[in-house]
Amino acid sequence: MMDSANKVSGNYTLDTGSCKLKYSYVHAEVTTFEQCYDWGKNAWDFAVSRTVYDDVFKATYQTWNSDLALEWSRNSKFNGTFKISAHMNLAEESKIPRIIADSSWDLEI
Repeated sequence: MMDSANKVSGNYTLDTGSCKLKYSYVHAEVTTFEQCYDWGKNAWDFAVSRTVYDDVFKATYQTWNSDLALEWSRNSKFNGTFKISAHMNLAEESKIPRIIADSSWDLEI
């Protein structure tokens, strides 16, 4: 039986000739596994995300540049939206993460 939450998608850019194929698998409606192959870079990208109430935790890894990213985001009707992410290049000698925090509020006037 096919689950409509699981998706296969393709992307081709005419000007650069970049071609990507992505598969997304949703497990138990809260965990998503994604893998993407980029023919232009001859490399894989991987992502895993998990939803816990209003929070989403996500980890991504790009094989072409050894970039690892961790992200925590929340979309709340009462407290607004925020995202905290950390990025690190595993190929670099110093493995110091770059940390970014974003926040926004929806105001009705």
